[in-house]
Amino acid sequence: MTSDAQTLTDLMPALIRLARILAPSPDMAEDMAQEALLRVWARMKNGATIEDLRPYLMTTLRNASTKPAQQHQELTEQNTPGKPAEVWSRFACGDVNDAITRLPADQADLLRMAALQGTSYARIAKTFDLPIGTVMSRISRARAQLRADLNLPKSKAVETLLQDMAS
Repeated sequence: MTSDAQTLTDLMPALIRLARILAPSPDMAEDMAQEALLRVWARMKNGATIEDLRPYLMTTLRNASTKPAQQHQELTEQNTPGKPAEVWSRFACGDVNDAITRLPADQADLLRMAALQGTSYARIAKTFDLPIGTVMSRISRARAQLRADLNLPKSKAVETLLQDMAS
């Protein structure tokens, strides 16, 4: 072990003690101490000469502790935003759209008209020149396939996902 590495190793207990004073939790204290060690070690490896390593290391730790903290806590019901992030609904919409494109074309067209455009079964039957029972059957099979593809329970209405896509 080089003398610089040995000196840093010898300073670790003092560094961790200071980090525990500065940090709000023991885990964060260890993270801060490790970060300070890595910064100083990298600087030394890049050829910087540090006259007195102990005060330099402690100052590096103090400077790191005054920077704005990043989110390190686990998200719970108490600290999550009250309104869901838009990104999750966009991911869900992408998944639904991909699942619809995997449906047979006749089912996908009917499902889009019924769910996205709100067209009645009678109007769809007239538009496609199909019996209303065929329209209902194809849409039912399309919904069942979407539930299977998206791993949705039977109680979850596929239309709620499709309405999110339409808006």
